[in-house]
Amino acid sequence: MERYSLKNFFIYVALSVGCLIALLPLLWMILVACKQQGQALKLEILPEPIAITAPYQTIAGKSNQVTLQYYSASAQTVQVRISFNPTQLFEMNNDHGSFWINFYDVAAGEYDYEFIADGNAVINPDTNSSKAKILVKEALSSNTKLKNASYIQGNTLVLRFLGSGQLPIKALLADGQEINLTEKDSAGYFTAQVTDLKTGEFSYRFSYARSFWDGISEIYTYQNFVEILFNRDFPFLKFFANSLIVATLAGLLTVILCTMGGYVFAKKNFVGKKVLWSIFLGTMLVPGLIFMLPQFAIVTKIGWINSYWGMVVPHVANIFGLYLLRQYIETIPDSLFEAAKIDGASEWQLFTKVVVPLSIPIMLTLFLLVFVGQWSNFLWQYITNTPDSAYRTLPVGLSLFKGQYDIRWEQMMAGACFSIIPITILFVIAQRFFVQGMTSGAVKE
Repeated sequence: MERYSLKNFFIYVALSVGCLIALLPLLWMILVACKQQGQALKLEILPEPIAITAPYQTIAGKSNQVTLQYYSASAQTVQVRISFNPTQLFEMNNDHGSFWINFYDVAAGEYDYEFIADGNAVINPDTNSSKAKILVKEALSSNTKLKNASYIQGNTLVLRFLGSGQLPIKALLADGQEINLTEKDSAGYFTAQVTDLKTGEFSYRFSYARSFWDGISEIYTYQNFVEILFNRDFPFLKFFANSLIVATLAGLLTVILCTMGGYVFAKKNFVGKKVLWSIFLGTMLVPGLIFMLPQFAIVTKIGWINSYWGMVVPHVANIFGLYLLRQYIETIPDSLFEAAKIDGASEWQLFTKVVVPLSIPIMLTLFLLVFVGQWSNFLWQYITNTPDSAYRTLPVGLSLFKGQYDIRWEQMMAGACFSIIPITILFVIAQRFFVQGMTSGAVKE
């Protein structure tokens, strides 16, 4: 008994694991449908307690710059002496008599400078002196300290963190540095000391602590479903209704045609029956895409583009469904047909009173197969409708979320979640009829 229970346990575990693997695409679809914009392809399911802001923010590093220029038609060399480094003469660049030089990382203040052309100090006639003054301002003045912006003052970083109530832990620079931050001041700014701040622009972002529910709200949202239902550019209800009409019509017409054909091939004898059946079975070996071009040509010729009939009729002749019904109807005892004929039943009564009631399970199975196939059919419904068609179905409509440069996976998966509702309802309802049909058809000779 213990060995038998252990065997059952392993069977249940294996079946559970198999079901979980089979349901992974469905779980992924629901998960993506609930994610914030841009989070679809990230594997984050539960939030981490320490998060990092993205993307990087960029601010300018120390960049106080002085540009000095001197023009001379005759001088061969020009040098400059500036008072922030009075012991050194700096060579200026020569470009067809225009001499220039740049100084970076100059502290704010007022400085004296003078040009020396070919070894002689250049005298300014207006001041009768070789000296001139230049005022160096802060690279980022107080006017650039905008609200919600970060800035630099000397070697001090003043960073603005715009988190939703969270507190940053560190500032992470793009070059790999991690900077500890001071406490937030009354204006909401954090400061950090950097001893070697490079000239130019640099990028930073924050690491910050967040609660579990704050993290959930940053990853997930219900707005994708709201946008699907109430987006004027995406008439979801119209697409949904078109899909429902096409799938239902295709399923009903296929079941009716295949049940009649299956009854004829199962219980009737006529000339060429075996040859015709062999031809039908042979067409099952041909890939369905081979028929698409002639089907499209016929539909176009008839004028069924942008219509329900163009999407439904080409798929009604289902050879697999015909085979399924023929094999099932063959199992119905011939004695039932003989008894009905003795009671005076007509051919139509034999079909409706004997064949149909006993074939309900397989008819429902075929209906569900066709319904699911047409509900998710994209290619045929896409090529038989123009972009402005009022008959576009849900799979075609969901492709509108695929743009030239990006794909809005979150809204696409939200629409796909709505699309599984009819199929789920049908399977739940049909399950009861399967059992009922099986028991009512259990007749022995």
